[in-house]
Amino acid sequence: MVCKIKVWEGKNRYGYIKGEIDSFHWYALVHKDEVDFGIDPYSLDVGIGRVSRLCIYKDVPMANYTKRLIYANYKRQWDVLNKSYETMIKELVNYLERRYSIRLVK
Repeated sequence: MVCKIKVWEGKNRYGYIKGEIDSFHWYALVHKDEVDFGIDPYSLDVGIGRVSRLCIYKDVPMANYTKRLIYANYKRQWDVLNKSYETMIKELVNYLERRYSIRLVK
């Protein structure tokens, strides 16, 4: 499964990054270095990784409010992990790990 991942341009403060993956929205906290409470990019377990916060959601506008459907929510542990979207979540975590581990050498 190949997902279309897009990072929203703009000011991302303190390592928080926002974007889209297919028809979902997401935000994540990505650290410069790996942390021991991050998401393991291979197993999605709590382990060594750069991503310590991840939320994948879809906003559904209603008449007077917006309903937010959460498909994955990680804050140092999984609060919500929808197994039917596990491949998409793993792809996003791997993308964030690769993209933000690049170091420029002079």
